[in-house]
Amino acid sequence: MARAIAELEKLPTKELRKLASQMKRVNPSLVFVRDGLEFSASKIASNGRKDECVYHISMWEGQLEKDEETPTIKPEQKVKPEPKTKTKLESKQKTEPKIIAKTEPSKAEDKQPENEYSESEHERLILAKKLYESKLEDDELTGLKEYQLKLCQEQKYFLPAFGILIARARVMIEAYANNKSPEGKAHPGTIQKIRVEVSKKIGEFVERDKDKFPAFEDIDIASTYKAFDDALRGAFADIGSIKYQLNKAKNEKAEEDVRAIEVLPFIGWAENIVKSIDELQPRDWKKVAVAIMLLTGRRQSEVMSSGEFKVVDDANVVFSGQLKRHTDEVVEAETIPILANCANEVVAAIEKLNEWGKRTVPVENTSKAIQEAAKQSHNRCSRYIAETMRKLQKLVKVTNGKTWYDGNGKNLFKGHITRQIYAQTCSKLFKGDDRKTRAYISRILLENRDAALVYDRDIEIKDADKIQEQYGGVGE
Repeated sequence: MARAIAELEKLPTKELRKLASQMKRVNPSLVFVRDGLEFSASKIASNGRKDECVYHISMWEGQLEKDEETPTIKPEQKVKPEPKTKTKLESKQKTEPKIIAKTEPSKAEDKQPENEYSESEHERLILAKKLYESKLEDDELTGLKEYQLKLCQEQKYFLPAFGILIARARVMIEAYANNKSPEGKAHPGTIQKIRVEVSKKIGEFVERDKDKFPAFEDIDIASTYKAFDDALRGAFADIGSIKYQLNKAKNEKAEEDVRAIEVLPFIGWAENIVKSIDELQPRDWKKVAVAIMLLTGRRQSEVMSSGEFKVVDDANVVFSGQLKRHTDEVVEAETIPILANCANEVVAAIEKLNEWGKRTVPVENTSKAIQEAAKQSHNRCSRYIAETMRKLQKLVKVTNGKTWYDGNGKNLFKGHITRQIYAQTCSKLFKGDDRKTRAYISRILLENRDAALVYDRDIEIKDADKIQEQYGGVGE
């Protein structure tokens, strides 16, 4: 007999995952649909939260009992796989999940192999396709594609279905984000990120199909998508406001915990590393990586993967390979300053890392290839960079009675601190007014001004005059 939800909730999560794994083996192609979102049996078995496991196991057992008269799956009971068959459980309430066993991709599913995407990417792709391709008679929702066709058929500039689409998109995206959160309530920043990614995917569909659509006067599928993207951004305005307030509070709290530091010994160490590169061995790659991160202000994965550096003069290089931009376009190259006036040595050190086979270089100059290579490099190098940073912590003296540990005992002297030291050191040597300094930090970090300000909040360089005396100023 199928167990009730209350009964399943008494089981520990570990036991529920065992049941979910058995469920997956019985029908690996099983897909659960809940609140308009699809959950594969594999996801439930490997990453499902307890409430998800409870819901889907309960529904699965109920379906087995109803359609196949199969005994309830019990812990440690081996189940002989049955031939794959299509099953469907229609929910009486919209809030209840339904189960669909799939062997063929539906029209709204991605036709490319699933393993081309990560699980999260695939889920968001499906969500984007639903908002783009849904038909009113099939999905009780007019997707963007059908909406454009109806505009042309009825020769109108606007239809009420547009407002319904925006409202449903808000609900679906927020529900998906909350379902992915272990706490059941996603951070506003995460919700906004998913909104951007889903809308971007829809934009890719529009770009692919734009020549196939009719237009009504100046209303084509591209302009309809722009209106959709703008309206969706407006629909999440309250989430954006919450995100802003949370970030503001976080910044204010960080400013109360500023560490006054002296960094000249750290810069001198990095200078010595790159200038003695020919005397170093492959085992020294971690020191070389940290030295370049400090002298250039680039992220670990930019130094160890995507970054390209070309000498301009002793104090500047042209840098390309920027990461962390919410765009599919490759960020344009930019001239950036180099601390300690050792641009030639920095480029030689990058070449040495390549010679040692320590960098994961992208196979091509596309956003996707750059991001994939950076991810591989991060997985490969992060632990070793963190260990090296801990050893170098003694080179940066904190002068205002604080330490490099927060109230929870967490060490804050990690790889990202090199980017903060670089940004603050350069800005203090630049010596512009506040407005010009913010613009300067934004330019040398290749970040927007709001993001760049994060690098100017946790620390305060106290020996800028000594640095300038030894190396001179920077800037334009």
